[in-house]
Amino acid sequence: MDLIEAIHSRRSVRKFKDKKIPDKDILKLIESAIYAPSACDIQGWRFIIVDKPEIIRELVDRGAASFIRNTTQGILVLYDNRTDNLEYMDYIQSAAAGIQNILLVAHSLGIGTCWVCHLPSKNEIREMFDIPPNYDPIAYIAIGYPEGKVKVRKRKYGVDEIVSYNRFELKSEERIVMGLRMKRFGREIYYRLPKFLRKNLRPIADLFEKKF
Repeated sequence: MDLIEAIHSRRSVRKFKDKKIPDKDILKLIESAIYAPSACDIQGWRFIIVDKPEIIRELVDRGAASFIRNTTQGILVLYDNRTDNLEYMDYIQSAAAGIQNILLVAHSLGIGTCWVCHLPSKNEIREMFDIPPNYDPIAYIAIGYPEGKVKVRKRKYGVDEIVSYNRFELKSEERIVMGLRMKRFGREIYYRLPKFLRKNLRPIADLFEKKF
């Protein structure tokens, strides 16, 4: 599989086989991440491989995407947040570049992934994994062998709709609806609730998750 094909055919996977990925292959994915560009060449990535069922269950009980409950492995991505460029949050950009490498290499090896930011609050993640204050949890990558063929969905925008020269132009109506603001507001409230309440409200929270 060449690079262009990998980029065009990769999709998020939320249903996995009950078969674990060997550690050597997970480490191969992580190795690909450290070759991504990083702001000021800090290379501040840290990765926590999550493969204990009780930890995966706790993530979901504390508010993570519900499909994670049916996975057996994942990678929690952290990055050193000590930066002088808070204006552009360059440490988040650096972490994201590494994550994209993981997704593409995984796809080329027949491994499915889902980049997850539907997670418990950062403070709870820090508590669960003993993360020091100078590292920020950036995202969680669910990994596994896909169960069935993943449907390739058409992109929402064509290149001609999103490119302009020398100034910003809105060439088509942006497909962001009021519902997104409501979900953001709901998430803020959800994070402030005690864990036992969040667990009881799980069926309602699940209605707002992507299911494709």
